[in-house]
Amino acid sequence: MKVNLLLAVIPIFYMFYAAMANSSQFSYFWLVQTWPYGFCLQVHCVIHPPIFVLHGLWPVDSRGQTLEGTNGNRKRPEILDAVNNDPPLADNMEKYWPSLTTRNRTRRQNFWIYQWQAHGSAQTVILEPLEYFRKAMQLTMYTDLRNTLNAKGIAANGTSYAKTDFRKAIREKTGHTPILSCISTNDGERALKEVTLCVNYKATNFIPCNQRSISTESCRQENIKFPTRPANRND
Repeated sequence: MKVNLLLAVIPIFYMFYAAMANSSQFSYFWLVQTWPYGFCLQVHCVIHPPIFVLHGLWPVDSRGQTLEGTNGNRKRPEILDAVNNDPPLADNMEKYWPSLTTRNRTRRQNFWIYQWQAHGSAQTVILEPLEYFRKAMQLTMYTDLRNTLNAKGIAANGTSYAKTDFRKAIREKTGHTPILSCISTNDGERALKEVTLCVNYKATNFIPCNQRSISTESCRQENIKFPTRPANRND
C-alpha cells in the first residue's frame, strides 16, 4: 500500500514542479514608459524632456513577474559599438531612452547597458542586444503617448482626468488597455508617473495584460493628474 501511495505521489510532485518551472520562464514583455513631469516629483532629475520616455522593455513570466537578466554574453564595448554604428538608432535612444538623472553621455549609455543586463538578457534566445534596442524604440515611437493622449483632449497641463479616459485613449492607439502607475502629490492627488503596455514575446505586437500584471496598477483613484512642466525648468 505504501509503495502504491508513493508511486501515486511522485507524478503529482513532478507535475507541480514542472508547472512552477514553466511559470517562471519568459512569456512576454512589459513596455514601461515614464512621464518625466510625474516621475521627477519624487526623484531628483536633471533633464525633463516633454515626452514620454522609455524606462525599459522588461521580460516577464506567465505570473506577471519581471525576470532577472543573465547579463548576456555580450560585453559593454561590443554592445555600444553596435548601437553607435547605427546612427538613427543611437539618435532615437538618446531622445526616447535617456537617463533623467544625468547629462553625462557615458552614464546615459550605461543606463542602456544596465537595462539590457538587468532585464533584456533574460530572453537572449529571442532577441540579441541590438535587435532588443531596435524593438524597444519602434514600440515606444509608435505609441507616441503624449500626442496620443493630447489628441483625445488629455493635455499635460496639471489637470486631472478620468482614469478611464487615459485608458481609452491608449487602448484606441494600441488595441489594449494599459497599466497606469501613479505617485501621491503634496496636495493629496494621484499623478501619472508611468504607463505599461504588454507586448508579445517577439516584441512585435501589443497583447492583453494578464490579471497578475493588471494587479500591479497603482492608480487606484478615479481621477489622475497629468503633471505639467515645473515652473522653474527650462530644459
